[in-house]
Amino acid sequence: MRILCLSLFILLNLGVSASNPVEDFDLRSYSPVKNGLKDLYCEIRIKGLAKKIREQFITLKIKDEVFFKFYWVYPGKLEFVVEGLPSGFSELKDNLKRLIVSRADYIIPQKLFPKLRSYQLNVKKSGKDFLVKADDPTNGKTINKMEMKFTGDGRLSQYKSYSPLGFEESKFSYLKKSWSKNKWVLEKVEAKAIQGPQVTESTSVIKFENNVGYGLPVKVDIVSRQYVAAPGKKERLQERSGGSQVTFSNYKVNSGIARKFFRLQE
Repeated sequence: MRILCLSLFILLNLGVSASNPVEDFDLRSYSPVKNGLKDLYCEIRIKGLAKKIREQFITLKIKDEVFFKFYWVYPGKLEFVVEGLPSGFSELKDNLKRLIVSRADYIIPQKLFPKLRSYQLNVKKSGKDFLVKADDPTNGKTINKMEMKFTGDGRLSQYKSYSPLGFEESKFSYLKKSWSKNKWVLEKVEAKAIQGPQVTESTSVIKFENNVGYGLPVKVDIVSRQYVAAPGKKERLQERSGGSQVTFSNYKVNSGIARKFFRLQE
């Protein structure tokens, strides 16, 4: 019995595996799905969205606000419904959904390793950290190369992707929360995208709250700037900056609302 207990202690206190830090990151990152989430509904709002729509579509009659209803059921079926617009206008609604679709990852974090299955991975250790390079052997994917840095305690600290269209880089900050069961929770993302001379930078800060035992986002504050890099100079041309806020509210956890919604769509 003492040998069994010692073996379990060693297994539970092992560092990040040099063979696959990506899988270790997925294991050590917080996800409400790991804690039994099966059915979820919430409402998502972008601050000032209705005002912007009114300015662009003067003749369009909309209600006091435009927001999104989000439905998700295990293992990963999801849908956004735009509320506040008249019937029809499918193209406008699709464009609005594109504004919010990436925010679903804050609610239901996606595992990283399945996205890399078709890439060739090369892992190198530098001190306590790990560098993972992922290359597309077919050279036919939109993203043909990725680089990821992981800290010795299992956090993803940096991500870079390369494609014919440009370059993207993201830096991540993770913390452990009282409700996260010793798992890492994403708190901040600093992103930079380069397409030709155009550069877009953004910083997103995510606030989570405990909702009946599940850590779910309630607010994302985003500061962004966009500019054209002058060739061979440090000068920034046509620089624009701004901020936005996305809020998540009215959560219904494992209530069956999302399952009922999808059943009615069949």
